[in-house]
Amino acid sequence: MRLDSRASISCHEWLHKKHAPNSFPGLVPDPENAVAEEFKEQGKIHELKVIEGLKVHFKNLVQVDINASREEQQLQTADALLAPESEVIVGADIGEICEAEIGRKLGVVLSDSPRASRPDLLIKLGSDSADKPFWAPVDIKSHKALDATKSNKAWLSTLPNFSPADGEEIGGKFETEDLHQLAHYSRHLQTLGLASPGLWTGIIGRDLETIAWSKISEVVLGVGAKQTLALTQYDQEFEIAFDLVRAAMTENQNPLQASGIIAENMPGKMGCTLCEYKLTCLSEMENYPGGGHITLLASVTPKIVAKSMPGIKSIDELLQATPINDDMIKSQIRGRVWKSQVPEILDPSSPLDLPEFDIEIDIDLENSMEALRELEISEPIGEDRLYLYGYGILDRTVSKDWRKAKIETVSDYSNTDVGEYEIMLTVWEKLQSEVAKAEAAGKSIGIFHYSPHERTWWNKFAKKYQGQAGVPSEAEVLNFTTQYFVDLLTYTRKISFPTMGYSIKLLAKVANFSWAVKDPGGAGSLLKYKTATSKVASKQEQEEAIAWLDSYNRDDVRATFAVREYVRSLKF
Repeated sequence: MRLDSRASISCHEWLHKKHAPNSFPGLVPDPENAVAEEFKEQGKIHELKVIEGLKVHFKNLVQVDINASREEQQLQTADALLAPESEVIVGADIGEICEAEIGRKLGVVLSDSPRASRPDLLIKLGSDSADKPFWAPVDIKSHKALDATKSNKAWLSTLPNFSPADGEEIGGKFETEDLHQLAHYSRHLQTLGLASPGLWTGIIGRDLETIAWSKISEVVLGVGAKQTLALTQYDQEFEIAFDLVRAAMTENQNPLQASGIIAENMPGKMGCTLCEYKLTCLSEMENYPGGGHITLLASVTPKIVAKSMPGIKSIDELLQATPINDDMIKSQIRGRVWKSQVPEILDPSSPLDLPEFDIEIDIDLENSMEALRELEISEPIGEDRLYLYGYGILDRTVSKDWRKAKIETVSDYSNTDVGEYEIMLTVWEKLQSEVAKAEAAGKSIGIFHYSPHERTWWNKFAKKYQGQAGVPSEAEVLNFTTQYFVDLLTYTRKISFPTMGYSIKLLAKVANFSWAVKDPGGAGSLLKYKTATSKVASKQEQEEAIAWLDSYNRDDVRATFAVREYVRSLKF
């Protein structure tokens, strides 16, 4: 049994279903996720760009034939790993056949490995006294390679000089998911005796010409007493996954020997976000004995359960338990709300205090990569472009009925910096004008948005277009947004709703608001934007996509009005 590089970070129930299919007769994958497919496709495009660039720099680059059989790919990999002239290997496939061939060529017996590895790249970093090569795994990612940190070192090398020894030393760390994959490859290379001293690992990210290097044997995660080596964490998680898969395979042969694994709501990319069995698992969680599984509750993740409510699985068990910490107290409120369907304040001692203004403006922007943010994916696919901004203005001294707010949109589908700049400048000037007009009339004014997303884009505007006509400074943006912007999300988070989370889409349903377009959401907007800006789509297709996006955005604006009015109607 061999596990791949994602095993240590994969959802346990996904591993369960994959390796114990006999326990799930009739299991059908969810409908194809268009965003996931687009994400994969753009990742492949980015990877091809990197590989083509490497070919320019390295004449001794070996590319394993992806059209060959798996057996042939592994034999090609073994040859390339031991060939003296090889510098870079693209698409290596290290498995049982590859290991056997390496052992035969070296005249040694290699220990059996529990791993199968397919790193994007392997880069040679020298050899030992017997001319046996040292290899470092390097992954190609479409996100930035490093997160800034003072607790870990990293080195940046610019092609064609790829040696980490010559790189610029900085403070930085790979994302945890990337570290787990690179740790997997490193441990595998160690069993082959081909790992570099210190276990160098690398990532080529958005900057196609730079390799970020890290000695994974020295990388630490966490802080203080909870700090641990990244390799240690990987080893522990891989062992758990290995034992879990073994138990699932045993269960598959004999369902009476149940593995004990159950579906949980797992946030993040390697959890429920893009999982092919999300709908099946959701049904399992909803039907879990005892009123449903505890992780159905908003903000109650498996990690929080393990830390603060160990052993509790169902909502009924939670409600019957004696609370021993703050997490349990808030979770019990969420459990009550889940069953009663009546919202409650999470901290009765802290008033909701949602502000009201004479003039209320609601704003909502659309950017091309919004779908990934909603899906908790940090990597962009291509350029993240702001292309549409909607706003609604309601004079509550005239009417407090939010349905009478005038909704406007500003858009540009040229997919250019110029278009993005014009949209943001127009909206910036509009907001400035409305504030000045309200204050001149002696009226209070507030600008509502949902999540920090809006402020992030205004900060981007100030930085990216600094010096251009009408662009505010970062200090001006900070002063304006601090004084007038109100993030509705910070207030809704003070309340427990009968929902699994706090997205505006979930809360809008509770507020009895719905969108006019079919299947509203970031996923649809990403694909519609792709059509709207496509060079091959027909004019009719483009116009239909633009009309969909405009309607969708207008209802996004209306949704914040509706949710706010609903929250104000609640009595605690």
